[in-house]
Amino acid sequence: MGSEMCIRDRNDTYNKKVLLYSGGMDSWLIDKLWKPDIRLYVDMNTRYSKEEMKRLPDDTIIERLDLSKWEREDKIIPLRNMYLIGIATNYGDEICLGATAGDRVLDKSPVFAELYEDLLGYLYQKQHWTEKRTIKINLDYKAYTKTELLKQYIAQGGNISEAFSSSFSCYAPVDGHECWNCKPCFRKFIAFALNGYPFSMDVIGRNISYIKHEILPLIESGEYGRKREEEEIRQVLTLYR
Repeated sequence: MGSEMCIRDRNDTYNKKVLLYSGGMDSWLIDKLWKPDIRLYVDMNTRYSKEEMKRLPDDTIIERLDLSKWEREDKIIPLRNMYLIGIATNYGDEICLGATAGDRVLDKSPVFAELYEDLLGYLYQKQHWTEKRTIKINLDYKAYTKTELLKQYIAQGGNISEAFSSSFSCYAPVDGHECWNCKPCFRKFIAFALNGYPFSMDVIGRNISYIKHEILPLIESGEYGRKREEEEIRQVLTLYR
């Protein structure tokens, strides 16, 4: 669905729940649990945008904002969520970020949400072009790790195989498939492994190798900074030793 159609159909009301949706594991699960009125995907022209868009539900609204030139080697785009939330306010008053307990960037933090809500409240006060609006940034799912979020979905009757095949989280897709050798891939692997997903030996081997070479050194040096995820990573290493 195009953005113009959505704007025509909303009858000038912003009383909607908007999920910033990428189709990755977090936003896919939050979509099922939170049940937003609108899924909004912003095409930032990253290396993985095309693969993400191939998998979007048909009724997902797509906007475009090329942020690729500011994408760092570690895939961080400074201020990304500030830009995305700003766009999302054109569709609704409650904006949900796909944030979970392991996210360390400050633009997914409660402090950020509070400060940005205040700024948006100032910008959307009643004036010549708008009635007063109050924007809420929803970070409810930041209370859960990815593993816990998936567990909650399954407990509510969700299908783990559907969650696995329908969500896509990868920085370096190969021929349309997840590489299983990058940060979002391994974090998805941890969540599904601890919820009993039957991985192939090849995928297990790739992820365990990635964890041992890329993640364990960070944990041991104290640089990883995700205590609850660190415990889950060690559980997986025990599971597959």
